[in-house]
Amino acid sequence: MFAEITLAVGTTGWASIATTAAMLYRRRLHTDTLTGLGNRTALHRTARRERFTCGLVGLLMVDLDQFKAINDTHGHPFGNKVLAAVAAQLDDATHPGERAVRLHGDEFAVWLGPVSGSTAAEHRADQLAEALAEPIWVDGQRLTALGSVGLAVAPAATDLAELLGHADAHMYEIKANRRLTVLPTGQAQRNRDTHGGTAA
Repeated sequence: MFAEITLAVGTTGWASIATTAAMLYRRRLHTDTLTGLGNRTALHRTARRERFTCGLVGLLMVDLDQFKAINDTHGHPFGNKVLAAVAAQLDDATHPGERAVRLHGDEFAVWLGPVSGSTAAEHRADQLAEALAEPIWVDGQRLTALGSVGLAVAPAATDLAELLGHADAHMYEIKANRRLTVLPTGQAQRNRDTHGGTAA
């Protein structure tokens, strides 16, 4: 009897350890180690969960302007701290149901989830752009991380790669204009039509 109880307790203990280890592994799999935000895998998982809902979803892409110059001037450790500070800004600015992730380098995305339409999504994009423009402190230096924000709005069933492509194209359109703003959807459409691009 004593041996059976010991074995049962031991088995339960190992099962608990294995479960905890699996949870930690899954968390690491979906987390960007530098910033603590979700990563691209986490974004795909979030998008899959909402793919079969009705209506529209929104996605933002954020790219920091002239970030390479920060790394070249101050070094990569300083640049990493800037990325972490920007990630915290984006995370603090998200609403329930939204998720900020780091894609790679100085590119981030914010999954807006269900939106009522382009106007509502553009409003959220403006709010997040304003949050991003707030000063940050890194190693005692006050900085403003200027960024370009691109927006895509599409039916929930749209493939994430397509959403990312539209948001990315819109973001680089913003960057080309050298503005920290979000182009109205109609203007973005006219610009793409003029240059032979695809609509977001």
